[in-house]
Amino acid sequence: MATSSIPEKYKEIPAGKAYSLQNPGGLILLCTRGSTPKSSALRYDFAPLAWCTPYEYDPVSKLLLVCDTSHKTFRDIQENGQFVVALPSFEMRALIERAGAVSGFDVDKFELLEVPYFTAQSIDIRIPEGVAAWMECSLERIIVEGTSGIVLGAVHKAFGVPESWKLRLHYLDDTTWYTPGKRL
Repeated sequence: MATSSIPEKYKEIPAGKAYSLQNPGGLILLCTRGSTPKSSALRYDFAPLAWCTPYEYDPVSKLLLVCDTSHKTFRDIQENGQFVVALPSFEMRALIERAGAVSGFDVDKFELLEVPYFTAQSIDIRIPEGVAAWMECSLERIIVEGTSGIVLGAVHKAFGVPESWKLRLHYLDDTTWYTPGKRL
């Protein structure tokens, strides 16, 4: 039997926050390398992103991620076509918050935040120590929609600790962070 009104248990969500209904929450660190604004010297950078999903798996995995076009990591991908998608562990939350509060255009995050790192195997990009896994990628294409860059990339190498999904840090909004629950 249909009712004429929305049941009370449902609360309206502002249209600008509707993404939170579908946000998968698995944070990534987008790791890149590119030129600096005031010189031709190269600088390594990383930025936390919440929107990343696989869209293909055969013959190689392909990823779709959404990045603000004003971020240095986005510009770096445009510049050299290479990037690493690192999957941070829940132990990295404080680093993620600090890294998200500064711009790679203004500072060297690895230096400023004293981040220990290692270098990807197939491309010259730094990866913060402590990640659960990472994927070394090349750019397939970019679609710009408003202030968002939809980055499509192919994975060439991937590494991770066993059962890395258990270590993943998830993000819904600035007040809601979580880790995966029990396996069903």
